[in-house]
Amino acid sequence: MRKTLMLAISTLLLAAACSGDTPRGGPGLSGSVGTAEATTDATGGSDQGDTVVELGPDDVVLTAGLVRFDDCDTLLDYLHEEYSARVGPWGFDRGGWFGPMPIMEPEIAMAADEMAEAAAPAAMAVEDTGAAAPTQSDAPSAAAAPVEGVDFSGTNVQEAGVDEADIVKTDGQRIFTLSAGRLVVVDAASRTRTGAVAVAEGWGRELFIDGDSLLLITRSTSDAPDGSETVLQSIDVSGGTPEIVRTVNVQGNYISARSVGGTARVILRYDPQWNFPFVYPQNDAGASVAEEANRTAVLNSTLDDWLPHYTTGTADSSTGSLMVPCGDVHAPSVFSGFGMTTVVSVPIGGDFDPSSSAAVMAPGDTVYASTGSLYVATTRWVEADTFDDDEAWQEAWHQRRTSIHRFDISGAQAAYESSGEVLGVIHNQFSLSEHDGHLRVVTTVGGPWGDESESWVRVLSTAGDVLVEVGSVGDIGRGEQVQSVRFVGDVGYVVTFRQIDPFYTIDLSDPADPRILGELKIPGFSSYLHPISDSLVLGVGSDADPDGRITGAKVSLFDVSDLTAPREVAVWAAPDGWNDVGWDHRAFLWWAPENLAVIPVTVWNDWSGAVVLRVADGTITEVGRVDHVIEGEEPGRTDCRRLTEADLPTTEMEDFSTELEYMIFDEYGAVLACEPGEAGMTGFECYDEPWFVDEAERLDLILGDESISICWPSDQPDVISRSIVIGDDLWTLGFEGWGGFDGSSKARLHVNDLRTLERLAALEL
Repeated sequence: MRKTLMLAISTLLLAAACSGDTPRGGPGLSGSVGTAEATTDATGGSDQGDTVVELGPDDVVLTAGLVRFDDCDTLLDYLHEEYSARVGPWGFDRGGWFGPMPIMEPEIAMAADEMAEAAAPAAMAVEDTGAAAPTQSDAPSAAAAPVEGVDFSGTNVQEAGVDEADIVKTDGQRIFTLSAGRLVVVDAASRTRTGAVAVAEGWGRELFIDGDSLLLITRSTSDAPDGSETVLQSIDVSGGTPEIVRTVNVQGNYISARSVGGTARVILRYDPQWNFPFVYPQNDAGASVAEEANRTAVLNSTLDDWLPHYTTGTADSSTGSLMVPCGDVHAPSVFSGFGMTTVVSVPIGGDFDPSSSAAVMAPGDTVYASTGSLYVATTRWVEADTFDDDEAWQEAWHQRRTSIHRFDISGAQAAYESSGEVLGVIHNQFSLSEHDGHLRVVTTVGGPWGDESESWVRVLSTAGDVLVEVGSVGDIGRGEQVQSVRFVGDVGYVVTFRQIDPFYTIDLSDPADPRILGELKIPGFSSYLHPISDSLVLGVGSDADPDGRITGAKVSLFDVSDLTAPREVAVWAAPDGWNDVGWDHRAFLWWAPENLAVIPVTVWNDWSGAVVLRVADGTITEVGRVDHVIEGEEPGRTDCRRLTEADLPTTEMEDFSTELEYMIFDEYGAVLACEPGEAGMTGFECYDEPWFVDEAERLDLILGDESISICWPSDQPDVISRSIVIGDDLWTLGFEGWGGFDGSSKARLHVNDLRTLERLAALEL
């Protein structure tokens, strides 16, 4: 086998060496760089005279405009020219990002493949739960519909009016969440499960809700070379039992999604660089030959190699319709890295056409949206020639830039409008905020640590199709790293940390002249900031000693009534505790009617659950704690079929031919055969193991659609990931197993009285 593979590669290298192909350029790029008035018609053609922009890989400009393509031939010429100039003997290896890592690294993609193969196939049939499902007349009516923020709590979002996809949603009468690969519906009044349906296999699932319609977004894999796929499923829940009405598979890694007015914008990152049959040198002498062969592969590529496709149903998404028309593909005037960012517009309650998408030839990492604009940001590509020179590399590190691409989402379809870039890197989505036609961005310049690092607030405005910096203020947190940002109207709050927590207040009323008004230095830091009034901000994060060592979880109340002198007026702390709110703000709940904050907290070797805090009269008071511990619950309980040595064809170890036999025979752990919808074992940490399915089939251990899970004894805490208020009840959501907060593991919903915190019900989903 090895000799055959070597012979095949050698033959290809020899053929490429003899071909004499070299990079070729196209006729130029027809576009409207710096021109606000140019538009394109339905076929991608311009209604004005063309502006030809000759671009090369060494072009350097400080702002990134747009390049629009008149037709598919021009787009393909651009791709050939840009990418053939950057291919090397190891493929597209001539550059890198100095910032957020790509969403899906090859190792993660491989693990994802294995996870997806173990998941249950998507099924259209509704599960019979044994509970009485409400009739159509029992469905919530518009006249009696509960009001979010008054009768129930919704997802904790960054901007009012902009919903964010999450693992759980509620309309105040029903709760929708994912459990063991199924969408489950729970009736809040009766506290019972009313129905469930198996959904697309995958992980990282998130939901939107609009009336009786749900949109489910699932990260998955395909047989296409790059392996990335996202599954969009429209689900009808009008009858209490969910019904999948449409499934669309689209190529690309799911990054994030936002919904405004019932239309979701799903942002995907597609990496076509994995699609090419690159060859690799066996030694230094073969490098130039391999590079030439790889360049030939790029120059022989077609648009099918570069643009994502979509299919309906369960077909392989590598063969299907193109998602983005050539006229809706754009490129920054400065090469911004390998990959394509696509925005798919999906009406949650109606049909949609994936081919009406907009795309930019640049990877996307961070998503922010207002009610009218959607921004996708990524740390810009830096040419790898600098890696060979330490001084040049250090300079490139300190000159890292963030590219930002704006899409107009005021219409039915997202439209790519403008691009720009700023010096430095951003922390997360809260580093961006749009207000009164300006985009405010917090970036850090220099290394994450060291006296040379410095953070800035930069204000951008749209000039034609270019985002231009109109104002900035720096000298924020020198030698420190940004931990959290929050913008409220004309005011910005920034927290940095190294040994102490400087909390900065910033005046942004004049976009051309932002000013730092106040600075407060306290121990620890806030990784998430939540304004609870015009004069109070709640900070959730970590406590620290004077040397900067983390000592536990911390919640601070900041009085910002005087922006020139912010004060920390109250503190709650949990020594040896931590929370994940800084990583996922959706885990935080602020229930304004009762002045309550609900925060998931885990205390090392002691307790895990949610802490309920009352914030009133300038104080923070712990009301109580809720958890998912069920006293007397015996370990080893499972809905799956546990395989034992009685299931083996032989118990003689010398006759074993598979690893699975040894694992079943050694009863320290547990081997489970699980039907779709079954998962986990109490007191154990379980993982789907797709590579054991073949061994189980050879041993006749598999029945029907069962998958194989391997479980190990565990003392892991019962972590709570979400909290919801409905009426006088506090609902909390958790999942079995570490890292299973995406619906792959079995979910549990507990209900507590909001005022007494007495447990009222515990639902195992």
